[in-house]
Parts: sequence; C-alpha cells; structure tokens
Amino acid sequence: MPKKNGKEAYNEIKKTKPNIKALFTSGYTADIIQKKGLLEEGLNFIPKPISPRELLRKVREVLDK
Repeated sequence: MPKKNGKEAYNEIKKTKPNIKALFTSGYTADIIQKKGLLEEGLNFIPKPISPRELLRKVREVLDK
C-alpha cells in the first residue's frame, strides 16, 4: 500500500462495506498504539511477534464476533 497505511485502507473499505471485519497488527505494543491514537477503541489488534497458532486463534475470534 504505497499511499495508505492499514488504518487508512480500512477506513476506505468500511465506506463501501460497513460490516467488514479487520485485524490490525504492529510491532508496537498495544499501549503505545493506544497512546498514539493509532487505532480506535474496539478495533481488533494483535502485537508482533505472533505465533501461527495465536494468529489463527485471533482470526477465528474476530470472525466469530
């Protein structure tokens, strides 16, 4: 995504598909993400590094919401 970050792309997609489910990930910790205001409350987030098993569990959790 050369011109948008993940949050910006999510916001654009949400305009046409309001019920879209997304999982954000970052090398920053969740508390730094919140302090910088990078994600709104209620958005799904998982910090890196992440094991394949944990990623699958989190994806399943998001899809089941």
